[in-house]
Amino acid sequence: MERRPGYKFPFSLFSSRASTIFVFLVLIVVVIGLGLITAYKLNAFGGSSSDNYMIREKCFPNKTLCNGISECAMGGDEAGCVRFRWDNSLLQVMSRTQENVWLPVCSTGTNNEFPSHVCQRFGFQQTPKTELVTMSDNSANIGLFNARTSDTIQGNLDSGTCPSGQYLSLRCSDCGNQKSSSRIIGGTTSTLGEWPWQISLQVLNGKAYAHICGGTIINRNWIVTASHCFSTSFPLTSYMIFTGTVDLNQIRSRSGVSAIIRHENYNADSDDYDVALIKLKNPFSYSASIQPACLPMINQNFNPNTKCWISGFGKTVAASEDTSNLLMKAEVSIISTSICNSASVYNGAISQRMMCAGDLRGGTDSCQGDSGGPLVCLQENRWYLAGVTSWGTGCGQPNKPGVYTRVTEILSWVYNKMELERNR
Repeated sequence: MERRPGYKFPFSLFSSRASTIFVFLVLIVVVIGLGLITAYKLNAFGGSSSDNYMIREKCFPNKTLCNGISECAMGGDEAGCVRFRWDNSLLQVMSRTQENVWLPVCSTGTNNEFPSHVCQRFGFQQTPKTELVTMSDNSANIGLFNARTSDTIQGNLDSGTCPSGQYLSLRCSDCGNQKSSSRIIGGTTSTLGEWPWQISLQVLNGKAYAHICGGTIINRNWIVTASHCFSTSFPLTSYMIFTGTVDLNQIRSRSGVSAIIRHENYNADSDDYDVALIKLKNPFSYSASIQPACLPMINQNFNPNTKCWISGFGKTVAASEDTSNLLMKAEVSIISTSICNSASVYNGAISQRMMCAGDLRGGTDSCQGDSGGPLVCLQENRWYLAGVTSWGTGCGQPNKPGVYTRVTEILSWVYNKMELERNR
């Protein structure tokens, strides 16, 4: 895991100069840095390529979210208006008339293309799986049904009574499946296909690529990783995503990067909101060694003491200068936030967007180079992305477990940005 203290890229960015030249260069760096900070505050940060910029949208004053009418230039006010509930992957869409009121979609009254219309907006290209489910908490049988044709999801729908009492369950991809039987600090090597959603984010160093972070495939177009992996900015053309391997000396599949989207609220001091999305230039083709992990759903819980797994190409010895060419894995336990925030552990540093996992006795942990990689938990025979490797003190130290971005807390951001990028 990339730890805040003493993080270094695996190569030198600057060399020594005479004092006068050095001062001159420092002044240049300060000016450039101020420009980058300004760009970041304007939500236009991301690299030197215009494809990587996330320009702030122009919107009408007093815009209304999810009302079916685009009031922003790229439709950002109509993005992120869909969610999936943990009971049976129930599809819910925000009401067009009441903000933050989520309604199910009736099993009758929606056309056959509607499920694909929903999933494709988020980059899911597989044929979605649908089921009809009942609800125990909707006695009035209020739901949504197709009423018109609109480019926005919620613009297609009106609310009314669902006489059948059945609602649409929607799964956009066949995710979270291991296609094989089954060094992170204290871990063991992985077998091919065991963690098929694991990627290696690498940056061009001279004529070769160097591993800097991990990440998780969530569909053919998108990778979830950590925002702090891009604290040093490189052109988009310098990045490459490698996957489908457990040995970086035996690369099987690669893709360039077309966009990097960092969370606007990321705080480099606290590592709060430490999440980013990478859009692939060339979508991956699924195989036994390349598969997506499942995004969790609303109300899905990963309770303390739950056994989950971490994986990555990071350091296997904390003092080592080198990351691992072999994909390592380790089983860890979810640790409650109250324990993790105690004075003997992280003393209140764990926010609502964070979760801890590991062993308070030490010995099993992620380390530098594992950042952005997956913390996955098996529920109902599927592997869900519970956390994104973020930070921690040291590697494998007692009372200093790994800290991970809690994915259930940034789900709406993920869906919003994937849909907004499609619109862009």
